[in-house]
Amino acid sequence: MSELLQIYRHALKARLVDERLEVLARGGRIGIHPGSQRAETVIVAAALALGETDWVFPTARDHAAAFARGVDVARYLAHVIGGAADPLSGHATPGCFCSKAEKIAPPTGQLSQHLTQAMGLAWAARLRKDASCVLALLPETAADAGDFHSAVNFAGVTKAPIVFVVRTDGNEAPSPDVEVADKGVAYGVPALDVSGDPLHVLEAVREAADRARRGEGPTLIEARISVEHDPLEKVRQRLIADGAFDESADMHHRRELMGEIEAAIVAAFDGGAPSLDSLFDHVTAELGPHLVRQRDEMRKVYES
Repeated sequence: MSELLQIYRHALKARLVDERLEVLARGGRIGIHPGSQRAETVIVAAALALGETDWVFPTARDHAAAFARGVDVARYLAHVIGGAADPLSGHATPGCFCSKAEKIAPPTGQLSQHLTQAMGLAWAARLRKDASCVLALLPETAADAGDFHSAVNFAGVTKAPIVFVVRTDGNEAPSPDVEVADKGVAYGVPALDVSGDPLHVLEAVREAADRARRGEGPTLIEARISVEHDPLEKVRQRLIADGAFDESADMHHRRELMGEIEAAIVAAFDGGAPSLDSLFDHVTAELGPHLVRQRDEMRKVYES
């Protein structure tokens, strides 16, 4: 499978998941679900540039990265719907999927809070001399936050193996006269300004990750997303023109994905509610006496 086709299929999956969850949210079946805002191809391309030992620190809108890292639809939707099969046992806000196995860090509710945490993990990797790097994804608005400046500054000082990828579309910039890539200059961090073409993003992140693993420090990448045309549709038309598939084959693949998504939603709802004890699972290594007492009191209230 070509890299562009791989990007398209993961991005399409994220788009169809977003559309279906938006319908469920409007109908009151689930809570809020933050969509990808047509940035799926850039998110997927950046995630696919990583190696198996690398970590990704996404925002709540970057769940397309989870699909690129190998998370299947059923696991993700079980988490969003929050039933008994939720792999996170209800300990994360719906849409804030994380997985240690796939090296996906927990997204935060704030757009920039995860950046200092990502930098911390990257610095730890440098101190341990691990052959790995960290990818931190963020939107344009987060590039004006204090966490962004702290993370990039500290990364520049420590030469931490981290790649910051900022998605910009020109609609959210608080300071339109200042390009995000230019902000790396103040902290001695190499910066790139690339188009939103997913292959350009893939190449840029891959090269930056290689630099990071060689001990050459961080990179700040600004990926510009065109708002005039749907980036996913542009990739689809490009693949059709290249002969990767035709309209019929694409429609068939979409129907398969929609069937997979619908089956996962039905299974998540039919699986029932999570157990009450899941409130206390994975919180501490051992339940202290006070937590055992609280759990037992809760059981009496809800099971009576």
